[in-house]
Amino acid sequence: MSTAERTTDRSAPTGGIRAELRELSDITGVRARSLVPPVAAASLTLIASLTLTVVSAWLIMRAWQMPPVLELTVAVTAVRALGISRAVLRYLDRLVGHDVALRAVSRTRVRIYSGLAGLPPARLSRLGRGSLLARAGADVDAIGDAIVRVAIPVGVAAVTSAAAVGFLALLSPAAAAVLACGLAVSGVLAPWLTARSVARVDKERASATEEWSAALDSILADQGTMRVRGETGAALARAERAAGALARAEGLGATGAAGGSAASVGGRIASAILIAVLAVSAAGSHSPEWVGVLLLLPLAAFEAVDALPAAATAWVRSRGAVRRIREIGTAGENGESGVIHGGSAAQPGLPDLVLEDLEWGWPSTGALGTRSERIAGGDRRTLVAPNGAGKTTLLLTLAGLLPAMGGRVLVGAREVAGATPDIVFTASDAHVFSTTVRDNLALGAPEASDEQMHEVLDAVGLGDWAHGLDAGLSTVLTGGGSVLSGGQRRRLLLARALLTDAPILLLDEPTEHLDTEGRAQILALLDGRELPGARGSRTVISVRHDPDAWAEIDDGGFDGTDGHAQS
Repeated sequence: MSTAERTTDRSAPTGGIRAELRELSDITGVRARSLVPPVAAASLTLIASLTLTVVSAWLIMRAWQMPPVLELTVAVTAVRALGISRAVLRYLDRLVGHDVALRAVSRTRVRIYSGLAGLPPARLSRLGRGSLLARAGADVDAIGDAIVRVAIPVGVAAVTSAAAVGFLALLSPAAAAVLACGLAVSGVLAPWLTARSVARVDKERASATEEWSAALDSILADQGTMRVRGETGAALARAERAAGALARAEGLGATGAAGGSAASVGGRIASAILIAVLAVSAAGSHSPEWVGVLLLLPLAAFEAVDALPAAATAWVRSRGAVRRIREIGTAGENGESGVIHGGSAAQPGLPDLVLEDLEWGWPSTGALGTRSERIAGGDRRTLVAPNGAGKTTLLLTLAGLLPAMGGRVLVGAREVAGATPDIVFTASDAHVFSTTVRDNLALGAPEASDEQMHEVLDAVGLGDWAHGLDAGLSTVLTGGGSVLSGGQRRRLLLARALLTDAPILLLDEPTEHLDTEGRAQILALLDGRELPGARGSRTVISVRHDPDAWAEIDDGGFDGTDGHAQS
């Protein structure tokens, strides 16, 4: 079992179904009153269907007696009206129900992304890409299913079953009692059996889904690297194993759910037989129309509970999805992420960046270095060290995205205890979104004008490229960063950082994938007295790797000639 799953199990709610419903409501923002319109529309649809069955049964039995045609006119018209109204109501049912579900899914996705934004990298790395993909994809879909396939069908089944039993009781209390028992078997016992069976394998199915998502993502995202390294075969084998595990888990769940389906069908058949016996035995004392309605109404009534075994499956899966999504959403509440103490960001003056006995590293590696230093506001520093020396880890710690293993980081007099608008960290693998150039740059400064964006793009060496695009800044980068060269991607990420108003920039490998001329251009830009973008003066700390620099980071420090020490 994965770490994410163990965490999920520990975080499982213990308050029963009521607590789970409350938690689902908190995540999606859906309240009971929001479900009234879709449940009402769906209930009216099935009640129209029941009424159509009753009128049709009466019409068939009455027409068999060959009365004058005028006696059947009202019934014929009612059948037509009910047939049309059923279609219209079904459309309204789908429209209103899916509106509620899609809004719930939208709010859930916002919650996930907000939670991810507050999670420190250490927590994200423990979750893994497959787990994150499953949460943002399959788990969110399961939340939508909880609305469309669970909440609404259960409400509709309750309303429609009560209406059917109540109407049948007017004709035959004994038949109504039989129908009520049959509906209980098909609408309560069958879903319960299905839920038990699906719950046994749901953890295995969720784990297999995460493994499959991770394997597929790895193949699609890294296929070029895999070909070069000869790892394609191993990756495909891993994906095949994950797909097999997922198929087995789905198969086990389907096998168990078959028992619930059998119980549902059994309840329907037994009820139909018993009611038929009652109808035949009492036929002599009632009209043929009464017999027809008594026989056909119960068959139509079971339509209301047909969806409940599938609803039980969707409910079990949505419970697991809620727990996994809550794991992300409550990270900030558990103190795993934070904000800078003492207020919001940038002040008119440039604050110093202070490192007091700072130790940085990962829990799995221990401390990678120790440093005490004061970096004056407006300084430009470059740290050069080999791969694996802990450069990126240091920047993550300075940015408040990774908890310090010892000591502390201060911006001015305020301690950094989490993400802060005073510091912008640009990772070497920062994401380029599959949207317009303008939107990608606006991540750093939503209020930036096109003129400011062009100014920064010119400064980082992307001016000709941007002006040459067919739609200019409105050009969509289909595929995100994959449509850019490595150098273009680096320049675009630097432009995004320069558009922010943060007084401190932390740049991870800003010159990677650039040729000698491009590297010199970017270094000259970062060394310049005035920087382009929102702030002409700010503190800039960048790191670069050098395979020949084997010293530890904390052997040299940031100090050096012209502010560019190399450790």
